[in-house]
Amino acid sequence: MNLDMNTFDIGQMIFERLQVVFGEFKETEFKSFTRSNTGGSKRYIPGEKTKVPFESLMVTRLFKVEIRNLRDREKLDLSNSFVNLLMPAEALPLPIYACDVDVHKEKYVHVITDLIPLSKGPEYRKVYDAPLKNLKEKYKNLPGMVLKTPEEIYKIFPVMKQFESFSSSGKIFGNIPIEFAPQIMNLIEDYLSIYCSFVRGSGSAEILRKEEIIQEAKEIKKDFIGMMAQMDFSNDMPSQPKRSG
Repeated sequence: MNLDMNTFDIGQMIFERLQVVFGEFKETEFKSFTRSNTGGSKRYIPGEKTKVPFESLMVTRLFKVEIRNLRDREKLDLSNSFVNLLMPAEALPLPIYACDVDVHKEKYVHVITDLIPLSKGPEYRKVYDAPLKNLKEKYKNLPGMVLKTPEEIYKIFPVMKQFESFSSSGKIFGNIPIEFAPQIMNLIEDYLSIYCSFVRGSGSAEILRKEEIIQEAKEIKKDFIGMMAQMDFSNDMPSQPKRSG
């Protein structure tokens, strides 16, 4: 893919791809904590033309914001930041789609992407977790990929340990040099494509109709939302307003 990672709107690309398989995304009222002149956050719910049920989609797109450099925490990098988080419907417990990308312009791309499973059952994991192992294997040798999170990362982001307790076996975490932009985009698109295939196949997926899976998924999703409520990376963006509970 021939694009400039320093300017490309990854968040919008993900939004449009998800919209194709889900149908309509209806924007709903949401108080964004970010400054309007840099972008912001939006929340979407199903609309009349939605084809596959879901609970909500959160999209954050920030442009030309200052984000702390991972290696030199006193240094602020001019960056673009994109977060897409799709919560599945309770009655259709697909994995949670999560993609967090910070483009530190001309330097590196911080990326976390995962399809978070909502059941520990082997039948569910065979369908919705096993395919991700191959994707992680495909990209594990990219420079900057983090295969085992070092303690220094946990010191900077303590909630990361909790986040990883929900992760699939194919979770991607890396700080990849920006010259590898084509491979980064392939990685993001591969994870997005497999999620879209899960959505397209959900109508005939009997595993998603099992009551024990639905009930387990409710509990896992509840715990995941509680963990996410503790996340506050506003210190990483000191020019942005602090989040308030």
